[in-house]
Amino acid sequence: MRQYLVIATAVVLLLSDAGRLARAASPAAVGTATPWADLVLVDGVVHTGDPQQTTAEAIAVMGERIAYVGTSAGARALIGPMTRVVELNGRAMLPGFQDSHVHPAVIPDPERAVDLHGLTRRDEILERIRNFAATHPTLPWILGDGWDEVAFLPSGQPNRRDLGAVVPDRPAYLTNNSGHEGWANSRALAAANIGRDTPDPVNGRIEHDADGEPSGALQEAAAMERVERVIPPPTVEDYRRTLTAALRTMNAQGITALEEAMATPEIAAAYRALDISDRLPMRVHLCLAHRAEDPDEPQIRRFTAERRALSGRRMKADCVKVFLDGAYGSHTVALLEPYADGPQYGRGEIFIAQQRLNRLITRLDRLGFRAHFHAQGDAAVRTALDAVAAARHANGDHGPMHTVAHVNLVAASDLPRFRALRVAANMSPLWSRQDPWERVFAPRLFGATRVGQLFPTRQLLENDALLVWGSDWPVTDVSPIEGLETAVTRRYAGGRDPEAQEDLPLNAAESLTLAEAIAAYTVNGARLQGEAAERGTLTSGKLADFVVLDRDPYAVPALSIHAARVELTVLGGAIVHGAAPAATGP
Repeated sequence: MRQYLVIATAVVLLLSDAGRLARAASPAAVGTATPWADLVLVDGVVHTGDPQQTTAEAIAVMGERIAYVGTSAGARALIGPMTRVVELNGRAMLPGFQDSHVHPAVIPDPERAVDLHGLTRRDEILERIRNFAATHPTLPWILGDGWDEVAFLPSGQPNRRDLGAVVPDRPAYLTNNSGHEGWANSRALAAANIGRDTPDPVNGRIEHDADGEPSGALQEAAAMERVERVIPPPTVEDYRRTLTAALRTMNAQGITALEEAMATPEIAAAYRALDISDRLPMRVHLCLAHRAEDPDEPQIRRFTAERRALSGRRMKADCVKVFLDGAYGSHTVALLEPYADGPQYGRGEIFIAQQRLNRLITRLDRLGFRAHFHAQGDAAVRTALDAVAAARHANGDHGPMHTVAHVNLVAASDLPRFRALRVAANMSPLWSRQDPWERVFAPRLFGATRVGQLFPTRQLLENDALLVWGSDWPVTDVSPIEGLETAVTRRYAGGRDPEAQEDLPLNAAESLTLAEAIAAYTVNGARLQGEAAERGTLTSGKLADFVVLDRDPYAVPALSIHAARVELTVLGGAIVHGAAPAATGP
């Protein structure tokens, strides 16, 4: 009898609590046979992201879903003998973060590759490579990732001789921190049969010294692949091991969903291995890798087969990555107006002709695939939008939402087209600050006027575009907390650059409010992937994906947001980062 009285009391509390009875008050609605919650968090500051109930004190979870959002008293009424309870004591809770453009499978594995991220001096980079080679004498190749072109100014290009001096005994090959340039020593060039007469591939460039010999710098994937195809490839197990560590790191940053921006067949297989063994601690959407060098129709058939084969418990393969231009250092960003630093660079090149691209995107759209365009320059952005317009004209407006990633420059006339065509602007907030790319290279390449137009986040929102954040990790750091601060301030964390000097905002007028920045990491990501009904806000009935911070980001100065720490990350009601609370009775 007492149990029925407790249940009745709980129902009364829920009915009277801010007018919101949890949709999951019926145990069947949340897939459980007990009226008690599995997990309850009370006495916190819950930022729900739900415009109907923006803040609350507590949340209760039954199974994988949120059963209740409201007061602590209402949540406590759902505590049973086996309920795990977290006393938040004023700490903040937000929906789980989504990284909408990330490459966790290629984070440097310390057993196989040297990590050069964060180094900006030539001598530091060479010394780290030298030490790695010395401590890994049995590796047949010395590989690595993350060197910064600012270390090789004024040209920004490294050369084979410097690399050969620190790795003289075997081939060495390292990619830069944008992933768009490779650096090879003479042994690696010889292994790839690259010589002074080797022609540039389509959409790529082999750099040469003044004497006509290859310098060791290889621009864009088409040229980089000449070396990469002779390197012993990583195995699916290598990728699985790297992914396991990288996804754990992402969980620790409060990330519960991601869009893998370059899923080769081997990377996709590694994700699948984790998913089928129930070890994928993330909701994953794979963007299958399109190659401009290969015919489209066989690729489309492969994408269709892979979508079926790769669909799993927490994984979908419903997206195709399409490269339209390149990166700053190689002058391969496609622009509407010429580069500012020399007529020899022209406007850059679009990697796929418009007519072919229109056909490709129309086919993918009709088949229900989302296109994920790499487009940094304003010409590449326009090309992507034109292709989506062709698909909408052919197929109607009911197809999936597509996304343009990076969006460094956008012509003013193209800003309203994002909303009109239902295309998401997928940007990296940590690019929106005075780092070497924007402080050193961008003024040289684009000139002062266009530098003042970089990363128009505020303008995109004012034109009702859907804005989502992607870190592009390992190109830049994966932390959403730091990304939130930079989105608001357009500065480095704490307002100081890596040399501890006070920095200035990059185009401060493009700053966002904290609420806008959080939406781009949460509900907007779910909208992009067609899952807003299931997640993205802390709402009764939705999946219980959320993060607990040690402080409320709304209650601290903007330049202190980065100091917040993730204490708990929950995915579908399961704790994937942080200490699990013990069960406690009512």
